Amino acid sequence: MNNTKNILIVTHQFVPHQSPRTTRWKLLYDELIESGFNVTVLTGTLQTNEDPNIKYIGNRKASGIVKNLRTQSNIVQNSSYKNYLFKLLKKIYRFFYKFFAWPDYTMFWIYSIWKNRKKIDINYDIIISVSLPFSSHIAAYIINRGKNKKWVMDIGDPFSLKNNAFENNRYLYKSLNYYFENKFYKKADQVVFTHQESANEHKKFFNISEKKVTIGNPISSFSQELFQKSISFNYETKPIMIGYFGVLTKGVRSPEQVLKFFNKTEFELHWYTNPDSREMIKQNKIDLKYNKFFDMVTRNEALEKMVNSLHCLLSIGNLNPSQLPSKVIEYISTGKPVIHFVEIQDDPVLEIADEFSNLIVINKDSNIADVKEQLKNIFINIDKFDIEKFNKNYSAEAVSNKLNITQDS
Repeated sequence: MNNTKNILIVTHQFVPHQSPRTTRWKLLYDELIESGFNVTVLTGTLQTNEDPNIKYIGNRKASGIVKNLRTQSNIVQNSSYKNYLFKLLKKIYRFFYKFFAWPDYTMFWIYSIWKNRKKIDINYDIIISVSLPFSSHIAAYIINRGKNKKWVMDIGDPFSLKNNAFENNRYLYKSLNYYFENKFYKKADQVVFTHQESANEHKKFFNISEKKVTIGNPISSFSQELFQKSISFNYETKPIMIGYFGVLTKGVRSPEQVLKFFNKTEFELHWYTNPDSREMIKQNKIDLKYNKFFDMVTRNEALEKMVNSLHCLLSIGNLNPSQLPSKVIEYISTGKPVIHFVEIQDDPVLEIADEFSNLIVINKDSNIADVKEQLKNIFINIDKFDIEKFNKNYSAEAVSNKLNITQDS
């Protein structure tokens, strides 16, 4: 029986911002409401809809400036002066952010939370904080201080344990990072990780109590309509079009080995990415005949393109074993063949490699002829995708059932 009624989700990133974490928590938000909970989201993402349960807090002007400096390309079209000025401002911002910002780029949001902490009048029985970024946990701690309501931490990418593309200046803040992350794990009632390897690493490093730890898989929403489109696609056409959706980040997810592997094969790579990632790809002296570039699209648009326009989908493994790319699960949910390119020996996707018949795991030493043969078998058996197994483990309902939110608080 549902005894706990009021849930507060604290997450700096939420829709309409597009990221794996916002997708995850929009699906969970909808699932929790459908299950009868009263759910409120407190976010630093500016809202475009009128959902009264999603509350923005922050400085709108500052948020807009930081967003532009973080996400916009270095390239400004048709103006060398504007291009130079924007690059200069971006360099200044990145210098400040890289050397002084703590805990990450959302430091001004944390200030807004602290400044308005006494005005945040939200009734809740359970508070859930969502990272990335880590600041969401700091915000939840500030809000929950003195109330001591049940606290669930949902951990995406690592913070203190990140081994590249650090969130802040390790030389200045390494001890501070550890102090607060360790403190929050001690305070929290439940800590949710997306895969076992990440949980094991954090438990060992922070001595987190086993009884607090839960594995809440990455999630997606299976659509029978999209699956039927995947089944109906003409897989006999050439070239074999493979699609990548998302951004690339130096030191986290690199296209170099993927480009070498598929160079001048029967595959035509379709990149739905941002301008900076596009430039990163082009630095590898690619053949434009085999690489097509498209603007980034919304999640729903991406799913339509996946099932209607492409033979298969490409996932590039992270360089950190604590990070499981949830993109893989989103891809798998379409029923389309998914090629995951492994960069490291302990890539967490290897843990689920045998779960799905439409997942192909390769590395730089794989044989392209073998990949084509595997694809051919999946094309023939595309309608054999195990929907029941997917929903059992990777649906919003499956993950929400693992959250410790039904007991009396």
